[in-house]
Amino acid sequence: MINQDLLNGGRSSTDIFLNAVCAQAQKDAALPYVLSYSPVSVLNPFQQLLYCSATAGGYALVPTTKFKNLSTVNWRNRSVIHLHWVASVLKACTSKGHADFCVQQFEKKLENWRALGHKLLWTMHNVLPHESVFFEAEIALRKKIINYCDAIHILSEDSIEIASEFYPIENKKIFHIPHPSYEGWYPNIIDRTSARQYLGLGFNEFIFLAFGSIQRYKGVLELVRAFKIMKNENPTLRLRLVIAGKPVDTEYIREISIEMGAADSITFIQDSMEDRDIQIFFNAADVVVAPYKKTLNSGIALLAATFKKELVAPYSPGIKQTYNTDTTLLYTERPGDELIDALHRSIFYRISEGKFIDILKHHRPKDISKRFFDAVTSNLMEDMNR
Repeated sequence: MINQDLLNGGRSSTDIFLNAVCAQAQKDAALPYVLSYSPVSVLNPFQQLLYCSATAGGYALVPTTKFKNLSTVNWRNRSVIHLHWVASVLKACTSKGHADFCVQQFEKKLENWRALGHKLLWTMHNVLPHESVFFEAEIALRKKIINYCDAIHILSEDSIEIASEFYPIENKKIFHIPHPSYEGWYPNIIDRTSARQYLGLGFNEFIFLAFGSIQRYKGVLELVRAFKIMKNENPTLRLRLVIAGKPVDTEYIREISIEMGAADSITFIQDSMEDRDIQIFFNAADVVVAPYKKTLNSGIALLAATFKKELVAPYSPGIKQTYNTDTTLLYTERPGDELIDALHRSIFYRISEGKFIDILKHHRPKDISKRFFDAVTSNLMEDMNR
């Protein structure tokens, strides 16, 4: 696969550029636009879903694993450089001075891309990285990006208000296209009974699922504590918590394991999941839980909706936008409406089938992708077509 070839060094960005432009030329007589994007995400299918209508929109796609490889070929005045997650810019920094230097170096890249005639676009996945070390440098980096970018793509409507605490964004640069669902991407054929049998779970248990890479900001430790309290308060209910995902922080995994203790009602699966196996976990579950401490946009909300599962989560922008027709299981973290209260509510509450259908209707990948490329063309390319 092309992205894996890039990661393995099997293909260059220039080679991919030439192939992409030639392939697009066979579909359309007009000279194609080129959208180069970085960094490439292999495990998260967000980019593939967002870009699935690229050909119909007249765009040739050029993925790059590193920012320095963007703009290897100059497709002047018909090129968009699309920046995604920028946390890697400062990830290796060891001091404030080093972080400030990296911000300056990235600004030079932005200047160079603009000078070569590329239009710049940033998708604001997060206001700031989940685990910021050099806070001021992270803010400075985003201010530079916003200054040089021609447009900012936001996934939730509340993003700008939340970001304004750290950096301003001109309204004229902003366009809003929501996160696509995962409908059609992951297999979804296994039934509830078969999924539970495969995982060795009880057929009569009520199962909460916490799914995804296991990181501190996702609040897994707090979930374990809340679940244990609820289990003790409801000894007659057959409740089970399944935690499944790739371990990222060894110390955090240790803390979770200690908190779990000898609890036989918690299943902890520390592993990356193949795409084909995701259906097993979601179809085995009754409710998905995402007690994130801080999040702006969350794919877990659309993933839960894709499998038509109730979601217990904080009342945060991206999540409330997805479940805006029924926020019963979202919690505000105020007294009486905390994680444990939402867990209790979820045992006896079900969202109607019609509301899930409505969520998926408004987040179909092909429709979202078409809207995205229409917005890119109208916001970045119209002046070049005059």
